[in-house]
Amino acid sequence: MASKTVTLLICLIPALTPLFLFGFYPLAYAFYLSFTFFNLKSPVEPYFYGLGNYADLGNDPVFIRALQSTGLFALITVPLITLISLGQALLLASQFRGVKVFQVLALLPWGIPLVVSSSVYRLFFDFNFGLFNDLMVKLGAINQYVSWLSMPWPALFIVALAHVWVNTPLPTLLILAGIQSIPKELYEAALIDGAKTFARFRMVTWNWLRPIMLIVLVYSSLSALWCFDPIYVITAGGPADFTKLITFYTYEKMFSYLNFGQAGAITILVLGLTGLLIYAYFRALRLGRVRLRV
Repeated sequence: MASKTVTLLICLIPALTPLFLFGFYPLAYAFYLSFTFFNLKSPVEPYFYGLGNYADLGNDPVFIRALQSTGLFALITVPLITLISLGQALLLASQFRGVKVFQVLALLPWGIPLVVSSSVYRLFFDFNFGLFNDLMVKLGAINQYVSWLSMPWPALFIVALAHVWVNTPLPTLLILAGIQSIPKELYEAALIDGAKTFARFRMVTWNWLRPIMLIVLVYSSLSALWCFDPIYVITAGGPADFTKLITFYTYEKMFSYLNFGQAGAITILVLGLTGLLIYAYFRALRLGRVRLRV
């Protein structure tokens, strides 16, 4: 038995080594940095700082703004990703005429690099030669070109659209797989009971998809929390730090301000938020199963 365990561990070394080097070690080092004053722009040598980095972040208005912007961003993107993915999955499952073309369009964002798709959105809403301004002027919605990316709320919505477009294919496939796994007998029984279309969706489809929809909610929430590429390409955190989400602020702390201690503290806080979201998912899933059994 012991020899089998040793053999198994030896076989796992090639897989565990990169996981340790690129996963566990960076997190452990970030945890260490979060308790250290480590700023390359400061003449002071690194030293143990305790909870000082966390206290400094609590008094940092830019960090508070980043948290607020992240919350607003999640409030916009999570419902959109969930509803659009559900709608696309229902359409794909209906097997209407031209479903193959729609399938390609629904999965197309998955095959485009994030930097490329974000650049498309930036060019589309550009002040000087963006297509959106041209369309709005021709339709009479505006009289002159508007710098959409220079206004806080429009800029946040544009970044959110770019994020939603890229992050809908995976939830769509998850929901579609769930729909295709529903036994046809359930729909037949609902028809016999006289249930209409919406009633069949509510009693059969939705109840079957509840665990999958929880996964989609967690995925969309985590993707909002970790969003970086669209912000970096489209707005660079502006205007007035309104689109500076928590991950982008971590990047700035690390590579612009060279404040490794505070960057590590933000990383640990984001990791904690991630853990809370995952715990909430498992908790909700377990409660849902208990209620279904009752």
